[in-house]
Amino acid sequence: MSANAHLRQLAVIDIGSNSVRLVIYDVFGSHFTPVYNEKILAGLGRDLRRTGQLSEDGKAQCRDALARFSQIISARGLADPLVGATAALREAEDAPDFVASIKKETGLDITPISGAEEARLSALGLLSNNDRRAGIGADLGGASLELMRVGPELKADHAEVQGVSLPLGPFDAVGGNLAVLKTDDYAARVEDIDAALSNVPHYLDGEDTLYLIGGAWRNLASIHQQRTDYPMRTLQGYRLSFEAASELAHWAWTEGLNDVLNWSGMRKARAETLPYAGLMLERLLKRFAPKSIVISMAGLREGLVWDTLPESLKGRDALIDGCRDFARGSVQAEHFGPPLYRFMSPLLASLPCGFNERNDARLIHAACHLAGLGKNLHPDYRAELVFEDVLYAPVAGLTHAERAFLSLALFRTYTAKRKSPVPGLIKALLSEEQRHTAACIGEAIRLGIVATGRTPALLDDFELDVRGGELHLLCKANRSRMVTEQVFYRLAKLAKMLNLKPVKGEI
Repeated sequence: MSANAHLRQLAVIDIGSNSVRLVIYDVFGSHFTPVYNEKILAGLGRDLRRTGQLSEDGKAQCRDALARFSQIISARGLADPLVGATAALREAEDAPDFVASIKKETGLDITPISGAEEARLSALGLLSNNDRRAGIGADLGGASLELMRVGPELKADHAEVQGVSLPLGPFDAVGGNLAVLKTDDYAARVEDIDAALSNVPHYLDGEDTLYLIGGAWRNLASIHQQRTDYPMRTLQGYRLSFEAASELAHWAWTEGLNDVLNWSGMRKARAETLPYAGLMLERLLKRFAPKSIVISMAGLREGLVWDTLPESLKGRDALIDGCRDFARGSVQAEHFGPPLYRFMSPLLASLPCGFNERNDARLIHAACHLAGLGKNLHPDYRAELVFEDVLYAPVAGLTHAERAFLSLALFRTYTAKRKSPVPGLIKALLSEEQRHTAACIGEAIRLGIVATGRTPALLDDFELDVRGGELHLLCKANRSRMVTEQVFYRLAKLAKMLNLKPVKGEI
């Protein structure tokens, strides 16, 4: 695909047992990011356990929402939306009549997908923005729990997802008015939940990482960030140890139950599902004993989008396409990233330890596409503003530590002396060696910029080479006068950081 990746939009309607949501995505290469997100907590499946039917109030709210969503989609000129309708519409006795009425009123086909298909799409969504993930995916909805084995191999065409769908969402497993339930009510469900989980296929055993998908778990993780004063308010990729997750899970349905139900800024319809989310997390931890727990913002909806991508795009790195998309129109020189990455690549083996060589290469590649970000920002504050922009950029495929690392590297392209913004975050997430590596990357980017005046074509006439304890800046003979004292100063600074001797020469 060319550097000018095609940008298009897709609409997704997700009809769950608790929420009904419209998300419109910008799709750029293999990367897609939500640009509009609207939901209502209709509670379609709230009465399933008691009546076997959809909630009447939920149907009315869902009907109104879908009428509104269909008009938004039509007015935007978008193609028919991708629809993911799940457990409530699979299980309710009156669901077929409701599906038919929606088709007649709005033209939308909300026929539910199977539990197996929901597990497959959730797994693909989990992998869509980070194909390094491997472990167990757990997608908790209002009326079901999908468990699936995830790994990079699942992104192969027609790969089979190993997973199950269980009737273990709060509306199906507990039911009733969740807001009035007490700890004893949840304790009474432990034996049944454990029995259901004991029958989960053994192909899910032995994984080190548990990925949590679903709004209830995201909100529970947000509460944990606030309780622990975590220095970064991003939920995607938020990682907890087994011990921290166990403490949070048990607290949410026992001594912390009332706090959770009345948490400031939390909608009542969402808050009432959180004690059960804590209980279910606790039982999953007991069943699978993972070493770490990771929150995923991506699931069914993202799986629906990824599934529509051409095969030629599915193998691309979403991080790189995401950085290119994020930088569109905001960098100080177009098309500077690819030649800059070629220029810097010889340094990779000489850098101090960042994460590992493969991930360091990805991060350098991403940083090159973001080099020069902040075209319209005030120069006195550009370094700090770029740091914050990159830290919270809607790009995929980054852990929290990698996100901080990338932000620090871009910050160091503008300044070597000023203290980094949010120093507590940098100290908490990055080792001293990783901070130094980020600074080296920033200095190398600065060298490429200063040597060429941010001119992509000129970078092809320069090379970096590391040999015999020396860092060589080489250029074609007709460019030798471009290696001024200022350029050599930048070379010397980078060489010193790498414990090398600076040398200039000709190709």
